[in-house]
Amino acid sequence: MFVYVKTVFIKESSMKKFGGLMYLLCMLILSGCSGDACNVDGKMSDFSGETTVYLLRRTGEFTHDTLMQTVMKDGSFRLEIPRDLWGEQYSLKFGDKRSSVAFFAEQGNVRIEGSGKTIYDANVTGTPANDSWDRYQKFMLNIAKQRNLLGKEIGNSNESDSIKRVKYTQLFQKLEGEIERYKDSLAQADANSVVPLLLYHQSLQLLKYDEIDRILAKFTPQLADNRYYKELKAQADVLRKISPGVMAPDFEVKTVDDGTIKLSSFRGKYLILDFWASWCAPCREETVYIKDIYNKFHNAGLEVFSVSLDDKKAAWLKAIKEDGMIWNHGCQLLKGGKNTPVAQLYGIDGIPAIWVIDPEGKILAQGLKGEELVAFCTGLFQNK
Repeated sequence: MFVYVKTVFIKESSMKKFGGLMYLLCMLILSGCSGDACNVDGKMSDFSGETTVYLLRRTGEFTHDTLMQTVMKDGSFRLEIPRDLWGEQYSLKFGDKRSSVAFFAEQGNVRIEGSGKTIYDANVTGTPANDSWDRYQKFMLNIAKQRNLLGKEIGNSNESDSIKRVKYTQLFQKLEGEIERYKDSLAQADANSVVPLLLYHQSLQLLKYDEIDRILAKFTPQLADNRYYKELKAQADVLRKISPGVMAPDFEVKTVDDGTIKLSSFRGKYLILDFWASWCAPCREETVYIKDIYNKFHNAGLEVFSVSLDDKKAAWLKAIKEDGMIWNHGCQLLKGGKNTPVAQLYGIDGIPAIWVIDPEGKILAQGLKGEELVAFCTGLFQNK
C-alpha cells in the first residue's frame, strides 16, 4: 500500500489539532493495511495445553477436505486465511471434538469465542458476512421455536388427524415462506453478499434451471467467480439439457453380459430411464411401481432402461435377480456414484432419478415416482 503525504507548514497554534488529525490518518492507514487480510482469532474456554485446529471445506454431505491447520495454546489461536480461499464458508474442528464452528473467510478480522463444552454455540463476529450469518442463525432459531410451539398446539388439539395434517402442512408452508423471504431480503440488501448465495446453494438439488437463473440475476457480476455461484450456474446448465421438451443426452454403458448399450438404441419406444443402485433402499421400493408399469404397457410399446450406479458387478446382478427386473440394464461399474460420468451428465445428486422419454428421444417428464409415475404412463397409453 502506497501513501502520498504532502509536506505543509503549520502554525504552532494548529499543532494540537493537526496532531489529532495525523493520529486519525495513521489509524486509517493501519486499518487499511490490516483490512487487506483475513485473520481468524479465536478464544475457546475449557481447553488446556495444545490442540490442533483444522480448517475444513465441505465437499459432500458427509465429506470434507482439510485445507489448513494450526495449534491452539490454552484456548487461543490465530489463522491467516489466504486470499484464494476467501468468499466461502468453512468449518473449524478442534482436535478430536465432534462439533465444529462455521465461519466465512473474507477481508477483515474474524473473532471466534466459545467453549469446548458447547463448540456449536460459539460466537462468530467481526466481518459483514459473519455478522449477517449470525443474524440468520438467530432468525432460524426463532423459526424453530415457532415450529415447535405451534406444532404442539396442533398436536394437542381435539381435531381429527386429517385436519391436523392439513394444519401441519399449512404451518410448514408458512414458515418455509418466511425463510425464503428472509433469503431474498438478504440478497436484495446486498447483491454482493456471499451469505444469501450460500443459502440458495444449499437448495441446489431442489431448484429448477429457471429458478437458478432468477437467483443468479439477484447478484453482482463480482460474484461470478465464487464457487457457490459457479456450481449453481453449472447445475442450471445441466438441467437445461435434461428438462422436459429437450432431447435426452445420449450415453453408452455396459450391459449385464459385458456388451454395451446406448440410450439412443431405444428410439421408437416410450422409455422409462431409471437411475438406481443395489444399495439404495428407496430405489428398490420404486422398482415395484416400475415393474407394474412395465407389465401393463410393455406390449404397447414401453421399455425400461435401468442404469445402476453400482461399482460391483456381483451386487448389481444380485439385486436385478432378487427384484425381478426383467427389462434392460446398464452400468458403468465405476466408483464415485453421483460423480461418475453418466450421473454427472444427468445432474444426479440422489436416486432413484427417473425420466420418461418419447419415441423420438425427447424428454416428456422428470422426477416422477410411485403413483405419479404410474398415472403419467397410464395417460400415455390409455388411448393406444
